[in-house]
Amino acid sequence: MTNAPSGSGFAERAQEPYASIPTDPDAFLQWASRRPREEGKYELSKGRVQHTMINVNRRHALIVTNITYEILRQIDRDRFFLAATDFAVRTSAGIRGPDVLVDDAKQDGSALSTDQPIFIAEVLSPSSVGRDFTEKLEEYTAIASLQTYLICSQDQARLWLWQRQADGAWPKFPLELSGRDEAVHLDSLGVALSLAAIFRGIPDGAG
Repeated sequence: MTNAPSGSGFAERAQEPYASIPTDPDAFLQWASRRPREEGKYELSKGRVQHTMINVNRRHALIVTNITYEILRQIDRDRFFLAATDFAVRTSAGIRGPDVLVDDAKQDGSALSTDQPIFIAEVLSPSSVGRDFTEKLEEYTAIASLQTYLICSQDQARLWLWQRQADGAWPKFPLELSGRDEAVHLDSLGVALSLAAIFRGIPDGAG
């Protein structure tokens, strides 16, 4: 069995519910689109609004940038659309804002969300680690179009990868990789991501 990072805790770390925020997904998206960027990011799950951090640290931002760069330089951009941080995913439980997502390029350009992601990546942070391995794993892997869910540490060259199998099922446990000599192959996108590239600029033993 592959475990999440020890010591990070799986206790719910979301802030208290926000009674004044609409919980209908469409109304929530419209409301969130009008919020000042400095307020941070809001997500909706099972009728509860969660307010995530306003700013991430440099390592977190660098890993998101590295993943984005590596995917963009390899994918067919006439076929695929990539968004980082600011574009939402609609799940059966509500609205999420993953760190990186890829979907079909031929979608409505005015949409505030997608319900057909192909690839989703999250970079761990102290406030999100519990949800990334539990709530978000459950919600994301329930999306019919999704082929890959990737979670990356922000402190070391270590990741957890779920890829849909040939029969359409998800593996019970993720593939866990650590070390810069490893690589993951995203067949649905025709992309290979080396850990050396994902974690470029992140010193070993960062914390």
